Amino acid sequence: MGLVLWIDHNMFATSLVEKVFKKRSLPFYSISSVEDFSYLVDDINPSLIVLDGETFSKNSEAFLGQYKNSLKMQSLPFILLEPKSDFIFLKNVIGELKKPLDPFELPEILEKMASAN
Repeated sequence: MGLVLWIDHNMFATSLVEKVFKKRSLPFYSISSVEDFSYLVDDINPSLIVLDGETFSKNSEAFLGQYKNSLKMQSLPFILLEPKSDFIFLKNVIGELKKPLDPFELPEILEKMASAN
């Protein structure tokens, strides 16, 4: 599995997940908002996007606009974290995660989800 782009407004939880990935020398990048991030998809070239449902709901229109204008983003697999909305517009949802999460198990869980699809 390549770089994971983690989108979640909960910076405390995200920092724990990031520490686990970094300690294992696994590529990881996080952002706390869906506002104006589509350029990152081209720049950092993630292999997987994990999208928190509550973070998406805070500015769903911004996300939708960027998603519709990015063929790269449309081609990437998504894993939804606590989905709170209808994500039928996403072309490539490969799984869902429920809280609470064990950050120490997340790399393996994400790898299994990514390799199963």
